[in-house]
Amino acid sequence: MISKQTQSSFIMLAKQAKLSLIPLGLYWASMIFTLLLFMLLSRAAIAFHCTSPHYHRPLARKWSKDRTSQLDLASDDANADAKVTVKATELDDSLGLTSEERTVVNVHRVCKDSVVYVTSVLKSSTDSGSGGSRSRRGWSRRRNKAKTPQQDGDESNGEQEHKLQKLPRGTALGSGSGFVMDSEGYIVTNYHVIQRAYETNQAVIQYETFWDGLAKNATDRVKDSVTPLNADSNAMDNLESFINTTVGAISGRDAMGGVSSSNLPAQVFVRFGTNGDGNSTGQSSSTASYHLCEIVDVVKELDVAVLKLSNPLPSLKALPYGSSSNLLVGQSLVAIGNPFGLDRTLSSGVVSALGRSITGVAGNDIKNCIQTDAAINPGNSGGPLLNLNGEVVGVNTMIITTSGSSAGIGFAVPGDNVKENAEGIVELDRERRLRSAKRKGRGWLGADVATASSLEDSFRKRLSAKATSSEEDGVFGAFLTSIAVESPLSNSSIATTSITNGNINLGDRIVNVGGNPIANGQEFVSEMKKRVEGEQLTLTVENVEGEKRVVYVTLGRIPL
Repeated sequence: MISKQTQSSFIMLAKQAKLSLIPLGLYWASMIFTLLLFMLLSRAAIAFHCTSPHYHRPLARKWSKDRTSQLDLASDDANADAKVTVKATELDDSLGLTSEERTVVNVHRVCKDSVVYVTSVLKSSTDSGSGGSRSRRGWSRRRNKAKTPQQDGDESNGEQEHKLQKLPRGTALGSGSGFVMDSEGYIVTNYHVIQRAYETNQAVIQYETFWDGLAKNATDRVKDSVTPLNADSNAMDNLESFINTTVGAISGRDAMGGVSSSNLPAQVFVRFGTNGDGNSTGQSSSTASYHLCEIVDVVKELDVAVLKLSNPLPSLKALPYGSSSNLLVGQSLVAIGNPFGLDRTLSSGVVSALGRSITGVAGNDIKNCIQTDAAINPGNSGGPLLNLNGEVVGVNTMIITTSGSSAGIGFAVPGDNVKENAEGIVELDRERRLRSAKRKGRGWLGADVATASSLEDSFRKRLSAKATSSEEDGVFGAFLTSIAVESPLSNSSIATTSITNGNINLGDRIVNVGGNPIANGQEFVSEMKKRVEGEQLTLTVENVEGEKRVVYVTLGRIPL
C-alpha cells in the first residue's frame, strides 16, 4: 500500500510537469506556424516575380550520353510546344546576306531533308539464323519502348513506326551519304558505300540458289525413276518433301530462314537528319532513327546503287536532276553529305574541270566526271553535288588526297548517267512489284529516244539545214535512236537516228502519241510512262522529208 504522503508527492510532481510542458508545446507550435507562413510568402513572391515582364526564364542544362552539353529552354507543360516562326526572307534580311549567300542558304534549306546518312551492318551471330526472329522481336520492342504516349499523340500513323529505331548489334561494313530520288522511298548512293553488304548478301543468295538447284535436280531425277512404277501422288509428295528437308538440313538453309531481305546477314540502314524525322533539332546521333532499306540493284561500272526504304516515310521529297552536260568550268556548286557521320554538312565550290576519267570500284574508267574544289571528305561518298538551282548534277564519289581528307580535288559521277541508270533500276523494280501483286505494269514500246537537250539541238539544226524550210522552230518531236528486236515497232520499218564517226544520220521522229503532240524526247518519255501493258496506241511518225504516217501498236510487257 502507498502511503498518503507518497501519493501527495506524486500529485505535486505531475502538476509541476504539466506546467513545464505547456510552454514547450506553445513554443514548437509557434515555430511550425512561422515556417508555414514563410513558405507561403516565398511561393507568392516567386509567382509574382515569374509573371513580371522583365523576368527571363533560366536555361536548364542537359547532358547527352556522349557527354556533349546542350542548352534547352526550360518550359512548363502549357508552353512546351511554343515555337517562334520567322520567315526565311525576313531572317536573311536581318542578317544582311548577299545574293550569293542567300542562294546557297536556300539550296541547303530546300535540299537538306532529302540527304541521308547510309550505313550497313553485318548482324552478329546472335541476331542471325535461328535467332533472327528474336532479333526482330527485340527490334520491335526497342522501337515501341522508345515511344511515349505523348509522341504517339503527336505523330501521324505513318511516322510512328519509324520513331527512334536503332541499329542492330553487329559489325559495321561501311557508311556514306545518299539522297532521295523518288517519293516512294528510292535512294541513290555510291556502290562502294554498300559494297561489302551487297557482296555478303549475294554470296548467301548464290549459296541458296545452288542448293535449290541441287534439290530440284535430285527431285526430278527421282521422279523420273519412280514414275514407271506407278507410285501414287502422296508418295511422290512425301518423297519430294524428304529430299528438300534433307538438302535443307545438309546445307544449313533451314536454320538461315530463307533469303528474304530481312533474313540476309548484312542490312543497310539510312538516317534522315540528326533525329531521323527530317528536321534539325540538335539531338545527338545516339537518339537518331535508322530506317531499314533493301538494295534494289547496283551499277558497278558507274559506282551507283539504288536502295529502297522497307517502310517509306510519308513526307519524302525527291531531289530533281539538272543537266551535267551543260555545266561550265567555274560554275558554282554545292555538296551536301555526312562527312565523318556529321549530318547535313554543306560545302561549296566551283566546277574545277569537266570530262575527267576516274577508275571506279569495278576497275573500269568512269568518263565525263566532274572535278570540283568543294570540300569532299570520307562520308560524303554517295551524296549529291548540286547546282545553285538545287538540282543534282553529280554524285560525289572520290577524292585525291595525301592526308585522307579533302585537298580540294574531288570527283563526282555525272548526273545525266546516274539519272538514266537509276530510273531504269526503279522502273524494273516497280514492274516486279506490280507483277507480284498480279497487276498490269507500265506499257513497253522498246524504243529509245534522244533526251539530252544538247543532242536534240544538234539533230534539229541538222534537220533544219536539210529541210526545205529553214525555220528551226518548226522541227519538233522525239528522235528515235534505237528499237529493240522484241519491240512492237520492230516490223514497222521505222528508221532510227545514229552517229557514225562523228556524222549524224537522221532518222524518223515521233511527233504525236495517242493524239497528244510531242515536242521533244522528254515529253515522249513522260507520255509513255502513263501507258499500261496491253494498251493499243497510235503513233504519228515523221521522216526526214517531212512525210507523216500513223503506226498502230499494242504495248508489250517490260522484259525483266
